[in-house]
Amino acid sequence: MCAQLDLDLLYYAGHQTANQKLIDIATRHAHTVLKTIVREDWSTYHLLNFSARTGEIKNQLTNQGYRDWSTWSRGQAWAVLGFTQTYSWTHDPVFLHAAIEVSKYFIKRLETSQVESYHYVPLWDFDAPLDTAPPRDSSAGVIAVNGLLLLHQILISEYRAEEARGFLDVAIRIMKETFELALSRDRAEFEVPREGEGEGEFPVVKDGEKGKHWDGILMHATANNNEDAYKRYSDHGLVYADYYLLEAGNKLLRMGLL
Repeated sequence: MCAQLDLDLLYYAGHQTANQKLIDIATRHAHTVLKTIVREDWSTYHLLNFSARTGEIKNQLTNQGYRDWSTWSRGQAWAVLGFTQTYSWTHDPVFLHAAIEVSKYFIKRLETSQVESYHYVPLWDFDAPLDTAPPRDSSAGVIAVNGLLLLHQILISEYRAEEARGFLDVAIRIMKETFELALSRDRAEFEVPREGEGEGEFPVVKDGEKGKHWDGILMHATANNNEDAYKRYSDHGLVYADYYLLEAGNKLLRMGLL
């Protein structure tokens, strides 16, 4: 599903170089994703396999989520941001409708979650059984926030203020609960290398006791918790989480909301 998000680069390159072929490839791919990966209820698969010979769908899979039929929360978040970005490039109402609907599905699953607290920090998979104390994925939340903020701005520009406000409210709620639950309180320590031990006298992060310090901004991310994964990797820091947290913060600053 993250391939939908990567189309932003194709559109950018196409517009910067006046290469219509790149733009057309991106748009064709977006239509394919909408047709084959997005389900009728606007949830998403993680990925699918096509037949190289016929182009027909061979498998619809959810490799990093709970089951093939389930909704992996980070995949749904990629759809929220990806379709919103695609609409911002194409202005095709098909993609705006898709962006709104996959966002509504994401929000519905947050609001109906049966977890005891912090409903707006997503489970790693929306359909993971609660009796196993499933991990969260803070990265899914902040990725979705970036899409919701962009969707809010688009709807404001199209005079749909009431719809826009709802998406903004959810984005802020996700950020608030993510900070409360997942923000690392660990702080980096800096030191100036002694002469001969480093390049110049620029401060560097001080090496701490192994396992003592947290290396990310956000905790409680999950890369892959599928039971058949080669390596199950959950409840940790993740580059997606930190990057999109900072992106969301910058968006809020530009919007004058921080």
